Amino acid sequence: MKQLAILILSLFFVVAAKAQIAIDTLSTEALNQLLIEQVERLAEDSDEDIDFEDLLENYIFFSENPININSTEVMQLVELRLLNVFQYEELQKYRRYYGDFMFLDELEMVEGFDEQTLAIIRPVVCIEKDQSNDKLTLNKMARYGKHQIVGRYEQILEKQQGYQPIDDSALLAKPNSRYLGNPQKYQLKYTYNYRNKIRASFVLEKDAGEIFFTDKVGDTIQKLLGDKFYRGFDFVGFHLYAKDLGPVKAAVLGDYQLAFGQGLTLWSGMSFGKAGSGSSVMKQGRGITPKGSASEYAFMRGAAVTLGSGPFSGTLFYSNRMIDANISMVDTIENEAELVSSLQETGYHRTIGEILDRHAIRQQVVGGHLAYAIAHFEIGYTAHHTWLSAPLELKPSHYNQYYFQGKSLTNQGIDFKYVKGKYALFGEAAMSMNFDSTALRQAQGPLAFAGLVGLTVKPAGYLNFTLMYRDYGKAYQNLMSNAFGEGGRNQGQRGIYLGVEAAPAPYWNILAYVDQFQFTWLTSQVNAPSRGHDYYLRVSHSFNRRTHAYLQFRSKTKMKNSTDAFIFSHYPIFYTKNAVRFNINYELGWDIHCTNKAEYAYYRNDDGINEHGYFLCQDIAYKPENKPYSFSFRYAIFDAKDYNARIYAYENDVLYSFSVPALYGKGMRIYLLGKVKLFNALTLYARIGRTIYSDRDEIGSGLTLIEGNHKTDLKVEIIWKL
Repeated sequence: MKQLAILILSLFFVVAAKAQIAIDTLSTEALNQLLIEQVERLAEDSDEDIDFEDLLENYIFFSENPININSTEVMQLVELRLLNVFQYEELQKYRRYYGDFMFLDELEMVEGFDEQTLAIIRPVVCIEKDQSNDKLTLNKMARYGKHQIVGRYEQILEKQQGYQPIDDSALLAKPNSRYLGNPQKYQLKYTYNYRNKIRASFVLEKDAGEIFFTDKVGDTIQKLLGDKFYRGFDFVGFHLYAKDLGPVKAAVLGDYQLAFGQGLTLWSGMSFGKAGSGSSVMKQGRGITPKGSASEYAFMRGAAVTLGSGPFSGTLFYSNRMIDANISMVDTIENEAELVSSLQETGYHRTIGEILDRHAIRQQVVGGHLAYAIAHFEIGYTAHHTWLSAPLELKPSHYNQYYFQGKSLTNQGIDFKYVKGKYALFGEAAMSMNFDSTALRQAQGPLAFAGLVGLTVKPAGYLNFTLMYRDYGKAYQNLMSNAFGEGGRNQGQRGIYLGVEAAPAPYWNILAYVDQFQFTWLTSQVNAPSRGHDYYLRVSHSFNRRTHAYLQFRSKTKMKNSTDAFIFSHYPIFYTKNAVRFNINYELGWDIHCTNKAEYAYYRNDDGINEHGYFLCQDIAYKPENKPYSFSFRYAIFDAKDYNARIYAYENDVLYSFSVPALYGKGMRIYLLGKVKLFNALTLYARIGRTIYSDRDEIGSGLTLIEGNHKTDLKVEIIWKL
């Protein structure tokens, strides 16, 4: 009888363990799917290439170092769109009434935490005792700290035009006709973390085409580059970060990012904007965050500290770093002077021209943030001043008349949030002061203003919506803002946004928004004030815990100059891009995860141009339980005649990397991704992909030109955890 009882009990624990593994797997898949959807929307919202590494760093960091659900760090889940503001308020309300959580399953008792939410946040939260009073010692840091080393190699295997052999005389005749370095990209990163309280990082990166130690560069080219010539890793970054050290809430030395208010006065780094759900456009400023990625723009380098006591907190920061810029020399009455014709943000230093622009001027930023926060209300004041070592003077144009020019710029703003019950009111008012710009002083004076205000309401548990109005003055200037808006510049724009999120029935969810906007001044594509709208609708359904699908429709209309040769070339016309996407994720047993995606895009404009595009793909991932390996495979076909009908398709990648290519033309895309855990501390990732076109014999243009109809990309990453 006793043996039977032991057998039954053993079987119970085996089943429970397998169930927990299944729950953890489903939770990881739910979080991955949310990340994929966010990244695809971010890519679609931007007209430029985005470096998603900072976003990925946050997700991976919290997956490997979960947030204590009983700490104030939970607010970071709101900024990452893993919780909405009402769920956060209910979480804090539950803690006030019943005390700290004792186990994670207790989250099911919090109002508004549905099964999907629980699945998403489970991998990034944990239960820990309060360690705010834990004495910090070098012995504890050495014993319990986590170390990690990540090395990555990337390369396009086919030879591109920029790497073809050329002699020095021909290169001097056309200085930007070749890359000076090899086609490999290298990255090496070391990170240290002690209980999320002490963090450190050191990162090295060399992009494809940049000069490395082994590359041969002729003496003539070296002489031309002068003191700009270098060898080795092009980017070197580091930080040392600490938090919760008595009155010091956070402090950082090295590379960091700042985010306050709604991003209108100061927000360095990535911001979601419309990529959030219909009810989550209100930002949650993270304050000081260390930067551990290798992205080479939108960050500070120096020192920052946040001090706080009770409801008051204050942040002081100083940044001093060299930035890329195009420099020109002009004659003055006394001597020659340097002028900056443009600021460069690509981070590439591959050609002679790009190297000459590298670290061309010094940028200094000093400022601070004061905040007062009580249970339901928070107000903050932010101010910062920016200096450039050489004045920025843009090539004169009608559309850039109000862009920042000069050597210095002052920004300040007030932000607020009020969240209570079923209502959340938020906003920010900002002002810029530029006394250096003659054109600006003649046009309207050195002061300019911008502002936004929004209201999120949750009238019922299954419904919430957001209404937001923004008005950014045409002369408002800020080199470090990243507020909600259309396009990447918080200037010369006003609009009204309405977003809705609803759960009309169990396992059904609806997200929708309407954004009506207008540009109050000329843009680079329109020689007149213009307007447009953005409509979005997504209906998703969970058939069961293993099968989830959604249908998405988006329509965006904007204006640009006509290209019709028979009419006035500057006449503004409307253009519209509509896109419909169907996506389904399902599992075949516990080990095989599948995704099918189909998307159709349609572009048209008033010049009579009509373009179509479609994308179909099958993803298969084999992730066996308790095995040290896993594999992912994709086969996709696409047909989009022109770039206007392009389709963005997220691809699974090595752990600390992103791939969201814009596919156009006609062809197919395949890749294979593998992961192998070689030892307990060592993991190897490798991915090889190939794009094969059937409508061309050349791929790309200029220095990226490949002769042939296919392109192969390779990535290898090694992670060593100590």
